Amino acid sequence: MNEDFAILLFFFGISLTGNLALLVGWTRSSRRARRFERHLLEHDPPAVDDGRTERTERALDALSAQVDQLASGQEFLNRVISERLERASRGQPQDAHDLTPR
Repeated sequence: MNEDFAILLFFFGISLTGNLALLVGWTRSSRRARRFERHLLEHDPPAVDDGRTERTERALDALSAQVDQLASGQEFLNRVISERLERASRGQPQDAHDLTPR
């Protein structure tokens, strides 16, 4: 048997096996999706829990306020560090009142 033909036959076998596996997977998944859609249409949709939604919204609002506080603290620290680096590069002494926010 020719070596090139053997290699071609090997890749054809892999390709055929892969395509058959994809075909079987596609048919089973489409059948399962149809069954799931039928199941959803037969049953009522789940009730929405308004209390849970309100608690989640309040938690997100509190979290966003804390993130804003962290961001403003980070901006303050960046400003203090940059001012100290500027003074250090100019050779000026640091004052004791530089630690208070403006």
